[in-house]
Amino acid sequence: TDAIDNSAGVDCSDHEVNIKILLGALEQAKKMTRSQRDKLLVQMTDEVAELVLRDNYLQTQSITVTEELGAHLLDRLARFMRTLEKAGQLDRSLEFLPDDDTITERAKAGKGLTRPEISVLLSYAKLVLYDELLASKLPDDKYLEDDLIDYFPTPLRKKYEAQIKGHRLHREIVATVATNEVVNRMGIAFIAEVKEKTGMPSDEIARAYYAARDIFGLSDIWDGIEALDNKAPADVQSAMLIETGRLCERATVWLLRNASHPLSIGGEIKAYAGGVKTLSAKMSQFLSPADNEIVEHRARDYANAGVPDALAKKVAVLRYLGPILDVVRIANMTKLPVEATGHTYFDIGHRFGFDWLRRAASGLPSDNAWDKLAITAIVDDLFGYQSELSLSVLYDAKAKSIVNGKSSKPDTAKVIEAWSAKRAPLVTRTDQLLSELQTGGTPDLAMLAVANRQLKSMVG
Repeated sequence: TDAIDNSAGVDCSDHEVNIKILLGALEQAKKMTRSQRDKLLVQMTDEVAELVLRDNYLQTQSITVTEELGAHLLDRLARFMRTLEKAGQLDRSLEFLPDDDTITERAKAGKGLTRPEISVLLSYAKLVLYDELLASKLPDDKYLEDDLIDYFPTPLRKKYEAQIKGHRLHREIVATVATNEVVNRMGIAFIAEVKEKTGMPSDEIARAYYAARDIFGLSDIWDGIEALDNKAPADVQSAMLIETGRLCERATVWLLRNASHPLSIGGEIKAYAGGVKTLSAKMSQFLSPADNEIVEHRARDYANAGVPDALAKKVAVLRYLGPILDVVRIANMTKLPVEATGHTYFDIGHRFGFDWLRRAASGLPSDNAWDKLAITAIVDDLFGYQSELSLSVLYDAKAKSIVNGKSSKPDTAKVIEAWSAKRAPLVTRTDQLLSELQTGGTPDLAMLAVANRQLKSMVG
């Protein structure tokens, strides 16, 4: 075990203790002798070091991405610190974290937290989340059994799977793995911010995170990004990680608002992964020419920086994938083909200005936490109204007859205009308002709020 510590160059005590507990139980149950135990410990030294270094790698990666976002995250991280302080879980002066006056000065200077400060706050985020997850039923979730097994070195996994599952600290191990996974991938304030948006507890947020991650196959994308170490610039990798994080956060929040609770990780993946995969592969068919041009431009930039073409294209389209959970849900509700539903949903987005309004919202400053909440609320409302309009259009008898034809792409122009003709006054007013906004330059938050209310009237 000294060799394990020395080869890792970091504190391996948790892994070491948990492995020792498992081996001790195996020895006591006469599944192995002391000699076999000692020999196995030596054989596992390198792999244990790799497992620990993997945790270190992801934690350092998280700190780098947070530092990269800098002043953009400053206000949100300050809010997180205040939340911990109010709960008696943090003493900023004791941990040499900036006080409110220093935060204000840094905001004016456009600076964020330093790496040491981020490291301290990251640790606190993990300590708080670990306690909350351990006190919940999440560590007993069957879906996370693979995480428990993968925590141990390969020589133990298959042969002693039953004993691993019966490890007396199995709940603590799963809570630790889940805590590291969520905080390393999604950032320091993720859990706190999603709680604010949804009112859901930490364990439900973690379940939704796992479901979102696997519905969109983000683990494979992360592996691809990490494989670019020393092959592509670090800032490009960080930018790609930020893109995956945005999608994962949006999907997590969506699942928390639309799934049944307690959320079934495996159940949600089964319900959505197939449809998401189908739609993701054909996004160029659904996006407007302007959006397709943006995706192609972004993919070229990634490729020119050394990113393989396939990965560049996958990451370039990520910010457009958020709505496809709605598309799959609508397809399931209407019993219509997912591709036909997708064409209808996205064409409604183009026709009634939802795409343009969301682009305008994303261009507004959101460094302030309250601005971010306001912008996020409007964007969420726009997605919600687009879904309701899509359902309304698709439930129309004429629309169903067109959509249920042989082609997977319905004549959506006819479908939408037939629906609009029955609501001419509202549609005309909406068109006029959007035209005014589009010719008046970049809209501000107040203008978006007015447009938001008008679109709401169409689904009222």
